[in-house]
Amino acid sequence: MGFPSMIVDDSLLSLVSPEAEPFANAEERRVMYVAMTRARRSVTILASEARPSAFVTELMKDPVYGVISPEGASERTHTCLQCGGRLLYMPGQYGPGWYRCEHVKLCGNRMSACPACGVGLPIRNTDTGNLQCSECGAEQQACPTCQDGWLVERRGRYGPFLGCVRFPGCSGKAKLRKTA
Repeated sequence: MGFPSMIVDDSLLSLVSPEAEPFANAEERRVMYVAMTRARRSVTILASEARPSAFVTELMKDPVYGVISPEGASERTHTCLQCGGRLLYMPGQYGPGWYRCEHVKLCGNRMSACPACGVGLPIRNTDTGNLQCSECGAEQQACPTCQDGWLVERRGRYGPFLGCVRFPGCSGKAKLRKTA
């Protein structure tokens, strides 16, 4: 359901109430105000960075409240291209990490981390068309099929080739250039 509640009030309530509330979600605002004013020293509000409530968004916009976010919270936030959720970094046990969608049961989107640093997620560079790592700045060749993934070296029965990191969702590949 979420907060604030999006349930419409009963029509009988409008007959009893003399006038409409001036603010949307007025009752929820009162509850939030009471909760915030009962704190002695400070208030800690935990909210989803991907989908914060209307109240949290309003508090963050107003400098009077002094709302702070953790350092680097929005820097490492990447959006899932399939469902719009947030991609979460998962450290690799024996190598580079990877990212998975926060809606793992519904979406299941997974992406490898940057092969150069093992932490960042390559993001499309509008100038070159390739993907550039958000952490180390290394450029990766974009997949010609899906345009979301990048090509990494893989081995097949016919030898090495470049394949998309989004395999098996994407079967994009390219020939590996031979160096003399």
